[in-house]
Parts: sequence; structure tokens; C-alpha cells
Amino acid sequence: MTENKKEKGRRPWFRVLLFVLPRLVSAYAWLLEKSSKIIILNQEHEEAVCKRRPFVCACHHGTMLFPVYYCRRYPGVIMVSRSWDGELIDRCIRRWGFDTTRGSSSRGGKEALTLQIEMAKEKAYNAGIAVDAPRGPAREVKMGVVVLGRETGFPVLPLVSWSTRQIQFNSWDRMIVPLPFSTIVMAWGTPVEIPQGLERDDYEVIRRSIEDDMLRVSAQVEGKVRELTDGDRTHAAKTV
Repeated sequence: MTENKKEKGRRPWFRVLLFVLPRLVSAYAWLLEKSSKIIILNQEHEEAVCKRRPFVCACHHGTMLFPVYYCRRYPGVIMVSRSWDGELIDRCIRRWGFDTTRGSSSRGGKEALTLQIEMAKEKAYNAGIAVDAPRGPAREVKMGVVVLGRETGFPVLPLVSWSTRQIQFNSWDRMIVPLPFSTIVMAWGTPVEIPQGLERDDYEVIRRSIEDDMLRVSAQVEGKVRELTDGDRTHAAKTV
């Protein structure tokens, strides 16, 4: 039988986990950044948008660990699910300086999105969202990011990543965890301004365009990683 969620929250071991894990994840992210080479593709979008005005950062759930840590330089508010996994994630990203709202499409999502929009507009905050959460399919963009961009008036800016050394889990999102002493490749997608007052079909076209662009830049970072790893193998073969 599955453990009741309220009972789980009262368990001493879970309270210890809530205290310890965010500190471990933060230490790991710090080590990852310090020990790895970071390559950023399409950085002109970051220069043109992120350093000049608030934006909506759109990430895939499975590859967002390092992009979220990288974006701590851009204060903002991120939506996190109300699950117990979400509670752990919430504690982690709050340590990195973000505010959060709690909800997902299956539980409290509308209220969380409304609060996120209000906070972003009131504080001129950046906003972050996992576009395919909470249940996927992986890399399938949901309409939430379109609503977020439309209601805040901020451009939607995708950010994806891949790594030369990483662990990939067999979860719905095919989550990756980059390993220290890697080369981490990130890529910004094309900024998208989302006007108000369009028809539903028009917003669906915008949603698909964001999805297509995120798939394009995902292929770009994965191709760059293959190029780097193939180059390393060739160099190693020549020096043996």
C-alpha cells in the first residue's frame, strides 16, 4: 500500500531528507559549475533579453537542473509541483535565491500560475517553468508557458542543456544529471513575444513553434556534445 502523503510528511526520515538533500544538491551544483567547462550557444539571445528585461525561461523537465542553477543570476519565480518530490525541489531552488509557487496541471496549477504571473509583474521578476511537467510526454510543450508569456508580457526564452558526462534516468522525463569535470553545453532558443487577444488556434500555433524551437536547440546541444566527445576520442587515439 502506498504511504499516505500527510503521513510521509511527518516521518522523521523525510524531515531529515528535507534538511540534508537541498544542501547536498547545492554543494553538488557548485562543484559541477566549478569543475566543468560551460559552453553557451546562441548567447546573443541572453545578451539581448536576459540582461535587459524580465523574461520567461522555458526548460524541459529532464534537463533543467543545471540551467536553473545557472539562472540564479536572474532573480525570479518558478512553479514547482505540490508533490513530495516537488517539496524537495522547492527547498533546493529556494536556496539558490528563487521564489516559488506550488502547483501543477493535476493539482493547484491554475492558482499557482496566477500567483506566478502576479509575482512576476509586481516585482518585474523573471519566471521559470518546466514546459512538459508534471507528467509529460517528455519535451511536449504544454499551454502554460504560452499563458505565462501572454499574461506577463515577457518574452518566452527557451534554455536547454546537455553534457559530455552525465547520468540519464529511466523516468518519464529521461532526466539527466551532469557529472563533475564535464563539458556542459547550454543553448538559448529564439525569444517569443506573445500578444494578448488572439484566437485559441493562434495560441496553439505559438505553442507548437516554441516546442519546435526547443527541439531544434536540443538537437543543437546534443550535436555539439557528440562533436566534442568524438573529438576527444580521435585525439586520444592519435596520442596513444
